[in-house]
Amino acid sequence: MCGRYTNHATWAEVHAFTAPLAVATPAQDPEPAYNIAPSQNAWVILSRDGQAVAERLRWGLVPAWAKDTKIGYSTINARVETAATKPAFRAAWKARRCLVIATGYYEWRTEDGVKQPYWIHPKAGLMLFAGLWERNEQVAAEPMESFSIITRDGEGEIAALHNRMPLALHPEVLGDWLDGSADAAGAIVAGAPAVEVGFHPVRREVGNVRSQGEGLIEEMGRTPGSQT
Repeated sequence: MCGRYTNHATWAEVHAFTAPLAVATPAQDPEPAYNIAPSQNAWVILSRDGQAVAERLRWGLVPAWAKDTKIGYSTINARVETAATKPAFRAAWKARRCLVIATGYYEWRTEDGVKQPYWIHPKAGLMLFAGLWERNEQVAAEPMESFSIITRDGEGEIAALHNRMPLALHPEVLGDWLDGSADAAGAIVAGAPAVEVGFHPVRREVGNVRSQGEGLIEEMGRTPGSQT
């Protein structure tokens, strides 16, 4: 799964990574975020009338039919194996797919009886997680838009940390992911190669949602098998 992630990218970095997809972004760079947690607003790229735009949505997908936001805590992730058919996600799979902008994410592994967090990051560029988004007009006075991160089986050395990982997409398929058919989306995720990543242990303060700052992603000290 993915329960915390980071995004300290500038818009220039996003534009460079997403080319040739043209993404409309604000003039001011987003504030760096080193501990994004469920229910918080975060930057995603979605399609509005065929134009890719960067917007802030709530993490934890709230389907259009939901009467409150509680379901959002169980829909922060959508398994790629079932996202197209599960009631909470199937409408979004057909018509509302997005890209979640990230510079890395955290996973925890129990070591000597203690849960040790690791920061997992791309060896080059950014990570654009495949995502789904929804609009709900029932849970608040104003319409709420929210998203979920699609996950896949853990692969390679990441599988030693966790059996699931976010599904990151490469630049050449971004436009089709946003605006293609549901069948095209299925083909994209079925053939998506894993992004090359490194990882290292970080301080346990990341477990506190109030913790922020660049220090959260600094390497705590090498352990056997850790990668950078």
